[in-house]
Amino acid sequence: MAKLNFRGVTYTDQDQIKLVLGEYGIPFESWGVRKLNDDSAEGVLKAYLPDVERMKLDRGYVTEDVIALDPSTPNLDVLLAKFVDEHHHTDDEVRFVVAGAGVFEINVTATERVVFTAEPGDLIVVPAWRRHLFYLTEEKSIRCIRLFKDKAGWEAHYPYAQIGSKERVLHFA
Repeated sequence: MAKLNFRGVTYTDQDQIKLVLGEYGIPFESWGVRKLNDDSAEGVLKAYLPDVERMKLDRGYVTEDVIALDPSTPNLDVLLAKFVDEHHHTDDEVRFVVAGAGVFEINVTATERVVFTAEPGDLIVVPAWRRHLFYLTEEKSIRCIRLFKDKAGWEAHYPYAQIGSKERVLHFA
């Protein structure tokens, strides 16, 4: 179940989360958790195919994949360090969490950021060009479906900070 922290309030009600994020143009949905008959990436995509196809049709995504990170992932800390600094992408960052959890801190104004914890069943879309950062919870484990508007995927852009910087200056785009 998703959790949103904003302006000193913690929201756990999905309708409230959708409303608050929606005010800032950040789509949120709950697709629920489904029993997987096949734990492979193909099996995960098959289990959520109707939702994936709807998102592709509604928002113009052309491809999808499944990514998994956990403590056994080689160089996990190095990989995660790339996203803990504020950055943006030129494509939406779409994440549907199948297992585990991750935290997005998303700039919503020039001085404010929401802290959204995505858990199994949660879908979040960080709009293209929106400054944000991402990190895993203490369990350091997440499995997600990702959707893209470009078959090449996306890359992170860091125009305001050097990778590895601990400075967290808010930039809103």
